[in-house]
Amino acid sequence: MKIQPTSVISFALFLITLAVNISMPLFRPYAEVAGFNNGQTALVLATYILGMLPCYVFLGGISDRIGRKPVLLFSLFLALASNLTITVFPTVYALIFARFFQGVALALSMGTGTAYISEILASNVNASVRAANATSMATAIGFSGGAFMTSIALLIHFTYLPITYFVAIVITLLGIVLAFFLPKLPPIGGNLVRLPYFPKGSFPVNLSIAICWATTGVVIAIIPTQLATFHLTAYAGFCLVLINWTGGFMQPFIRKRFQPKTSLKLGFAIIPFGFGLVILGSYFGMLPVVLLGTAFIGSAAYGFSYQGGLAIIADLGGSQKARAVSGYMFFGYVGFGIPAVVLGFLADAVGIVTSLLTFEVVILFLSLYLYLTFDKAKD
Repeated sequence: MKIQPTSVISFALFLITLAVNISMPLFRPYAEVAGFNNGQTALVLATYILGMLPCYVFLGGISDRIGRKPVLLFSLFLALASNLTITVFPTVYALIFARFFQGVALALSMGTGTAYISEILASNVNASVRAANATSMATAIGFSGGAFMTSIALLIHFTYLPITYFVAIVITLLGIVLAFFLPKLPPIGGNLVRLPYFPKGSFPVNLSIAICWATTGVVIAIIPTQLATFHLTAYAGFCLVLINWTGGFMQPFIRKRFQPKTSLKLGFAIIPFGFGLVILGSYFGMLPVVLLGTAFIGSAAYGFSYQGGLAIIADLGGSQKARAVSGYMFFGYVGFGIPAVVLGFLADAVGIVTSLLTFEVVILFLSLYLYLTFDKAKD
């Protein structure tokens, strides 16, 4: 049976995003062994952003210049390097290097994979839409799949070196082999450096995704420590699973039922509500409430707010859609990294629950401000 190139590309994107979160359920245990506090742990998490943002900003056109296939292969090799690093050295120090590799791999592969699929399907009138949908689904499953696999493995038998690491290495090697047989399309050319573009009226939309992804970053970096006080560490990975799966699998429904502006404004309400549930559940040790809260957060961060905001930004970007979307993603990933680090150190100073409540007040205020001013915003 012949394997379709589009399926191989989707599989490659799945493998790259799988590597990103395969070790996430062990983030806190590794940090505890090394004696890291919340702030230091959040800094390790942010290494991912350190690898990602320079690539988004300065290498946005690399696959246009040298071709889609070489960039996708290089990203797969980086994902493999990440998996090998944490498998050979299952420590928080190795995570620093692994997270950097993951950030670079993801930044280089997302746009490349989408463009690659679109070009292969060029004869189809809906090529761009099909490519975006394939990329969205592959990455949603990948981001959650790694955390889900490892969480299940840890519930069966807790270890610092779960079998899922070895599974990831094997299937990533398979993905690399398959990728070598992908068609080599001629590069389309263009500038290597493509700085993000922030069109007029984009700031509220960009701020909304920064708030959403800041909330997910805080959940990933800090909530596992609070869950550990109730001996629920092994379940922390399911928070990440729900954040990604809820939003990812709701995207087709949201596209059909909601206008972008309505979708975005729903996110303004969902994010603070979901985070409030996370705080409540983590304070009292009620795992179902924490998981429900993360599902609400995910429905906005990768569903309502993300979907609506992306559509609005693409429209505002006009002929500079790609650069405008890069600006949108730039805000999102800055939001994902910086607040988690700040909250991590604040948690060490005043306590986890107090720091979470402080963050809740901030996002509640910002979300209310955006909701009330969004229709009037001009800049």
